Amino acid sequence: MVCTHQPPGRAGLVRSGDAPPPCEEWTRVQRLNLMEVSMMTETFDAVAFKQSQRRDWNGVAPGWRRWYDVVEDGGQAVTRTLVERAGIGPGDAVLDVATGYGEPALAAARTVGPAGWVVATDISAEMLAFGRERAAAHGLANIEFVEADAEGLSFDPGTFDAVLSRQGLQFLPDVPGTLRRLLSFLKRDGRLAAAVWGPPATVDFARPVPVVLAELGLPSPPPGRPGIFALADAGRLATLLAEAGFRDVETGSVEAVYETASPEAMTEWTKDLSAPIANLVRGQPDAVAERVWRKVTEAWAPLVTPEGRVRTRNQALWAAGTSR
Repeated sequence: MVCTHQPPGRAGLVRSGDAPPPCEEWTRVQRLNLMEVSMMTETFDAVAFKQSQRRDWNGVAPGWRRWYDVVEDGGQAVTRTLVERAGIGPGDAVLDVATGYGEPALAAARTVGPAGWVVATDISAEMLAFGRERAAAHGLANIEFVEADAEGLSFDPGTFDAVLSRQGLQFLPDVPGTLRRLLSFLKRDGRLAAAVWGPPATVDFARPVPVVLAELGLPSPPPGRPGIFALADAGRLATLLAEAGFRDVETGSVEAVYETASPEAMTEWTKDLSAPIANLVRGQPDAVAERVWRKVTEAWAPLVTPEGRVRTRNQALWAAGTSR
């Protein structure tokens, strides 16, 4: 059967002389060819990447609302570590970069108290809307949510006592430049504390990534690009802070545990929260998508508890430094 799902203007992506692929295979062939074109392009388009990030995070915001309890049951361990490593106390001024739905900004707001204040920034308006709702529900009036690109933030020098970021730096095209700007926003002896995800083997919730790539016949993303594991090396993270001008740099790790009621629930969690994974499957023929998600569900088997729940253990790397 000849495929009838070829998008207009894209037929040229199939090499000359090739027979038209069957419907079931068209999306796979299309994505492979697009990936080849992308990998041959030397220049990384940071503007397009940020546009896709904004679109993706806005798109998954409803999922983060749905799964908030699961995410925060695990995420609070990371938040507590960052607030502690930043040395935040009553009356402090704090900046949270890539706050998402308000973490660790809300924890910082509770810590600094009414005499302090927190600015929580993110690229996604929809995630920030959820953060505002959460702050209001907790009666926190000392926090301001600002929609802004982390790489375009502008504050007077010496504005903040501390800067926080939970799982945000790895998605930035220009980490060194951003760290230098964040350093300039800190008061003398101010502290920065940030967390990113550790190596893939230590992050259980990422198990679907190789499964999806293998099922769809896609290559791994090219190295050196922003993404979930872009900063999954404690030594490199420490070097970036030191080269940006921070002193007394230290690193460590903390575990975030995410748990769902079943393998099927963990797959739904992945669909709802992970735009990069969901985007690869979205648009595939129904039979292909069903096969991929079935394989993803099967991949959780080693993590199933005796009660039938799925318990993922995920290593977050943290780094902290002091302004000069």
